[in-house]
Amino acid sequence: MVRARSSWWLLFILLLSAAGAHARNPADAFKGRIVLSTKPFPARFSSDARFISHMKSVDTKHFAFAGTEEEEGVNVEFMAFFARPYTATEFTGTIYDTTEGQRMVTSFPVYPNQRETRILASFMKLDKASFPDEDRQYLFVITHNTRVIAETKFVIKESPQHRADRQAEERALRKGSVVNF
Repeated sequence: MVRARSSWWLLFILLLSAAGAHARNPADAFKGRIVLSTKPFPARFSSDARFISHMKSVDTKHFAFAGTEEEEGVNVEFMAFFARPYTATEFTGTIYDTTEGQRMVTSFPVYPNQRETRILASFMKLDKASFPDEDRQYLFVITHNTRVIAETKFVIKESPQHRADRQAEERALRKGSVVNF
């Protein structure tokens, strides 16, 4: 009885170690998701595990505009992972403002490097003209023939300089304000 129980434990441990040894494909690990980053992605990775680890570490969900100029923006690299390969010469990237309902902000074509792919890498620029309001929530989707195949959510936060200016202005208003009853 003890010997049978120990053999079951040994078999269980071997099965667990074999399952852990099987490396996951990055497209399977992130299928249906878009990874956003302000830094460019490396051209290649030494292993799938390093690829997955890097994508998890650079995935950014909060962006902020740096200064006050109208032309400035944030350059965002993105990598979309699909559940299955798609044969296409063009995908569509669409960004929706989801803070109050769902309003389309912008839409743009994305051209893949390969005709059949499960991973799509490209970039976009978030500029103040298209995204004038801060502290808003957005949904970014990649579509193929109107079908959503990858998505992510992100927020454009208030820049540190803008926050400091706003807080100084609010303090000045409070200091000089008089309440009459």
